Amino acid sequence: MIRFVHCVKRRADLSPEEFRHLWNSPEFLDLLERLKALSGAVRLERSLTLIIPENIRLMEERGSGEPFDAMLEVWWQRGVGLFETFSTPEAGRLLEELAACQAGFIDFAESRRFFTES
Repeated sequence: MIRFVHCVKRRADLSPEEFRHLWNSPEFLDLLERLKALSGAVRLERSLTLIIPENIRLMEERGSGEPFDAMLEVWWQRGVGLFETFSTPEAGRLLEELAACQAGFIDFAESRRFFTES
Protein backbone atom coordinates (compact mmCIF):
# COMPACT_ATOMS: atom_id res chain seq x y z
CA MET A 1 0.00 0.00 0.00
CA ILE A 2 1.16 3.51 -0.82
CA ARG A 3 -0.29 6.29 1.27
CA PHE A 4 -0.19 10.06 0.84
CA VAL A 5 -0.46 11.81 4.20
CA HIS A 6 -1.21 15.53 4.53
CA CYS A 7 -0.98 16.88 8.09
CA VAL A 8 -2.82 20.18 7.88
CA LYS A 9 -2.51 23.43 9.85
CA ARG A 10 -5.24 26.00 9.38
CA ARG A 11 -4.46 29.54 8.31
CA ALA A 12 -3.76 31.78 11.31
CA ASP A 13 -6.56 34.18 10.34
CA LEU A 14 -9.20 31.44 10.67
CA SER A 15 -10.87 30.18 13.81
CA PRO A 16 -11.12 26.41 14.29
CA GLU A 17 -14.82 26.67 13.44
CA GLU A 18 -14.17 28.56 10.20
CA PHE A 19 -11.50 26.03 9.24
CA ARG A 20 -13.86 23.11 9.91
CA HIS A 21 -16.57 24.73 7.81
CA LEU A 22 -14.22 25.05 4.82
CA TRP A 23 -12.70 21.58 5.39
CA ASN A 24 -16.21 20.10 5.19
CA SER A 25 -17.35 22.26 2.27
CA PRO A 26 -19.00 20.53 -0.70
CA GLU A 27 -16.44 22.15 -3.03
CA PHE A 28 -13.48 20.60 -1.18
CA LEU A 29 -15.20 17.21 -0.86
CA ASP A 30 -15.96 17.18 -4.60
CA LEU A 31 -12.34 17.94 -5.46
CA LEU A 32 -11.15 15.11 -3.22
CA GLU A 33 -13.60 12.65 -4.77
CA ARG A 34 -12.43 13.68 -8.24
CA LEU A 35 -8.81 13.18 -7.13
CA LYS A 36 -9.64 9.73 -5.78
CA ALA A 37 -11.37 8.69 -9.01
CA LEU A 38 -8.70 10.11 -11.31
CA SER A 39 -5.81 8.53 -9.42
CA GLY A 40 -7.41 5.15 -8.80
CA ALA A 41 -7.10 5.52 -5.02
CA VAL A 42 -8.71 2.74 -3.02
CA ARG A 43 -9.35 4.86 0.06
CA LEU A 44 -9.51 8.52 1.05
CA GLU A 45 -9.83 9.53 4.69
CA ARG A 46 -10.25 12.98 6.20
CA SER A 47 -9.82 13.51 9.92
CA LEU A 48 -10.27 16.56 12.12
CA THR A 49 -8.30 16.90 15.33
CA LEU A 50 -10.50 16.72 18.39
CA ILE A 51 -10.58 19.94 20.39
CA ILE A 52 -10.38 18.29 23.79
CA PRO A 53 -8.30 18.74 26.97
CA GLU A 54 -6.61 15.38 26.40
CA ASN A 55 -4.90 16.72 23.28
CA ILE A 56 -3.52 19.64 25.28
CA ARG A 57 -2.25 17.20 27.90
CA LEU A 58 -0.53 15.11 25.20
CA MET A 59 1.12 18.24 23.84
CA GLU A 60 2.33 19.37 27.26
CA GLU A 61 3.62 15.92 28.30
CA ARG A 62 6.39 16.03 25.71
CA GLY A 63 6.69 19.75 25.11
CA SER A 64 5.48 19.51 21.55
CA GLY A 65 3.79 22.20 19.51
CA GLU A 66 0.10 22.38 18.86
CA PRO A 67 -1.35 19.45 16.94
CA PHE A 68 -2.27 19.70 13.31
CA ASP A 69 -5.87 20.77 12.69
CA ALA A 70 -6.66 17.95 10.30
CA MET A 71 -5.23 15.08 8.35
CA LEU A 72 -5.90 13.81 4.85
CA GLU A 73 -4.86 10.32 3.77
CA VAL A 74 -5.14 8.87 0.28
CA TRP A 75 -4.36 5.17 -0.24
CA TRP A 76 -3.34 3.27 -3.37
CA GLN A 77 -2.85 -0.46 -3.77
CA ARG A 78 0.59 0.10 -5.32
CA GLY A 79 2.76 2.90 -6.60
CA VAL A 80 3.39 1.62 -10.12
CA GLY A 81 2.27 4.35 -12.52
CA LEU A 82 0.94 6.56 -9.74
CA PHE A 83 3.26 9.49 -10.30
CA GLU A 84 2.76 9.30 -14.06
CA THR A 85 -0.98 9.66 -13.45
CA PHE A 86 -0.35 12.96 -11.69
CA SER A 87 1.69 14.31 -14.61
CA THR A 88 -1.24 14.28 -17.06
CA PRO A 89 -2.86 17.58 -18.10
CA GLU A 90 -6.17 16.54 -16.51
CA ALA A 91 -4.46 15.79 -13.20
CA GLY A 92 -2.52 19.05 -13.42
CA ARG A 93 -5.73 21.05 -13.75
CA LEU A 94 -7.34 19.16 -10.87
CA LEU A 95 -4.30 19.69 -8.63
CA GLU A 96 -4.37 23.42 -9.44
CA GLU A 97 -8.06 23.58 -8.50
CA LEU A 98 -7.37 21.69 -5.29
CA ALA A 99 -4.47 23.98 -4.33
CA ALA A 100 -6.58 27.09 -5.01
CA CYS A 101 -9.39 25.74 -2.83
CA GLN A 102 -7.01 24.72 -0.03
CA ALA A 103 -5.27 28.12 -0.09
CA GLY A 104 -8.44 29.55 1.42
CA PHE A 105 -8.05 27.60 4.66
CA ILE A 106 -4.71 25.73 4.82
CA ASP A 107 -1.39 27.20 5.96
CA PHE A 108 0.82 25.47 3.41
CA ALA A 109 4.10 26.45 5.11
CA GLU A 110 3.07 24.91 8.45
CA SER A 111 1.46 21.79 6.97
CA ARG A 112 3.33 18.60 6.05
CA ARG A 113 2.86 16.23 3.09
CA PHE A 114 4.59 12.93 2.42
CA PHE A 115 4.18 9.43 1.01
CA THR A 116 4.47 6.26 3.10
CA GLU A 117 4.31 2.54 2.41
CA SER A 118 2.90 -0.34 4.39
